[in-house]
Amino acid sequence: MPAPRSRTGRRRLGPWYPLLVGGVVAGLAAPAALAADPGTQDTKPRPNTAPDAALLQAAKQAKQSGRRVEVQSQRTATARVYANPSGTYTTELRLPDTRAPRGGVGLWTSVNKRYPNTKYWNRTGKVARVGHENQSGGTWRSYITMNTRDLHNTGPIRSARFRILNTYSWSCAARPVQIRDTNTVDENTTWNSTVNRNWDRYKVLDTVNAAKGHDANRCPAGNLYFRVTDSAKAAQKYKWRTMTLGLGAQNENDTYGWKKFDATTSTLIVDWARH
Repeated sequence: MPAPRSRTGRRRLGPWYPLLVGGVVAGLAAPAALAADPGTQDTKPRPNTAPDAALLQAAKQAKQSGRRVEVQSQRTATARVYANPSGTYTTELRLPDTRAPRGGVGLWTSVNKRYPNTKYWNRTGKVARVGHENQSGGTWRSYITMNTRDLHNTGPIRSARFRILNTYSWSCAARPVQIRDTNTVDENTTWNSTVNRNWDRYKVLDTVNAAKGHDANRCPAGNLYFRVTDSAKAAQKYKWRTMTLGLGAQNENDTYGWKKFDATTSTLIVDWARH
């Protein structure tokens, strides 16, 4: 029996996707139900893979200079494509215009076990929380939806990572935080929503043991990187328009696992090569 699919046609809760081991894709994107809203994302038609001449010229310049070079023909309001000195390519997707109706933070949300029916969409500023916090008694998870349509025209994906800034942790004692490939979220998502109730069924893509932001000297704020190659490759293969990633503490009873992240820094970094 085929695995369940989201509104984008994504295969869910199914088998492991092959992990390979070299472009960057960054930025938040609208879930499928909201993708038609022109205020939430760049609507300029995506060009197909840049002509070989443009790619080769940029690659030659990058190799000679030792720095990445932009492929100008691929520029859009939110996307940039670069040739790297190594011979690979980088695609960077940026956040939509901060004047978009949904705000500058992008399309993401958090859920809180203490208030299981409360909707936090666009209500927590730019702070995405995970884990249990003793003072308030809240237990949090956060979901971030990435735009993956620019992956459809890249070359074969070699690896992918999700990067986000960890702005605060309960202490400097490292505790594991997980990232999962989840179903789509929207403005009505709460702790009691189906997408969150299925948490334990979602594939864990990566676990990072860290703590940043508690003390400016001992453990200052810094980026955490999660491997998400499986989902990025699937998004390319099945032409998913979006990819939703769920962040949560591995042990949701341990207050030392409580963390805050800056959702606006969410970046999907995808390494790819020419066909």
